Amino acid sequence: MDLMQLEHFLAVADERTFTRAAERVFRTQPALSQSIKKLEKSVGAPLFARDLNGVSLTEAGKFLVDYARKMVTMRDEATRSISRLQALKAGTLSLAANESAELYLLPGPLKHFIQLFPEVKVRIQRGSLDEIPRKVLDREVQIGFVRETSAFQELHSVEVYTDEMAVIASPHNPITLKKPASIQDLDGISLIVHRFCNWTEDTVLRLFRQHSLDYRVAVEVPSIESIKNLVLADVGIAVVPRIAVLQELRQRRLVQIFIPEFAQTLRSVMIFRRDNESELARQLIEIMRNKLFVPRLKDLIEDDKQMREA
Repeated sequence: MDLMQLEHFLAVADERTFTRAAERVFRTQPALSQSIKKLEKSVGAPLFARDLNGVSLTEAGKFLVDYARKMVTMRDEATRSISRLQALKAGTLSLAANESAELYLLPGPLKHFIQLFPEVKVRIQRGSLDEIPRKVLDREVQIGFVRETSAFQELHSVEVYTDEMAVIASPHNPITLKKPASIQDLDGISLIVHRFCNWTEDTVLRLFRQHSLDYRVAVEVPSIESIKNLVLADVGIAVVPRIAVLQELRQRRLVQIFIPEFAQTLRSVMIFRRDNESELARQLIEIMRNKLFVPRLKDLIEDDKQMREA
């Protein structure tokens, strides 16, 4: 018997169906069923009975459920106690973030964090928006950064930044002469797109198709920084999170084309498990929750507001 099997058992006991329980613990239904079978073999008795409305606990299951909750709770309490004792002196804080959050949102808060805890090592995994919640659920990382509030009840979500899509072009691109510009002015445009970003396909290219606009994907690249360099070279235009180009906009190296259809909100949401919240994780959560960003990001945002007003 192991604690992961007990967590799976409690998920089925709470949800009353293997389908919802599998979604809750981020497993496939066959994998969850196999885990329950191993637990039943370990205890020597069936734990669930199938009925018309799903599954129900057997007598053995009812007997085990209270002990399982106590064991999982004791594991979590022990983990938290040891973490709080050791983490503030040394340790590792593990994060998973999408590219935009890693490159443009986290540097400020992490500088503040490392000044407070200089002996702590921060490890960041870059992940897709689809896989980051699983990493947090499986305790591979302590905190994840995604775009939407998590639907999983084990994950707590805190919105830490609100951004928007930005259509960007080189100052030498003829599109910058259109004032005001409309989405029809993008007809026939050359685009620089992110090769690994589903958001490009789901949102940006969909808008072009909805308005019956011709476009050419001139270059596909693997990073936002590559996109910016190609736009700076006037290879084409691009649509990126605005936080990624605040500095270039301030320096007038790039120009934002204000088109209402692309004025869509992008959110940065921090997700974490309450039962995997070390003292180090708690400190970064408070920094992010209280918007304790270093002056660099604040200054860029203030400059950005002044540019809009101008």
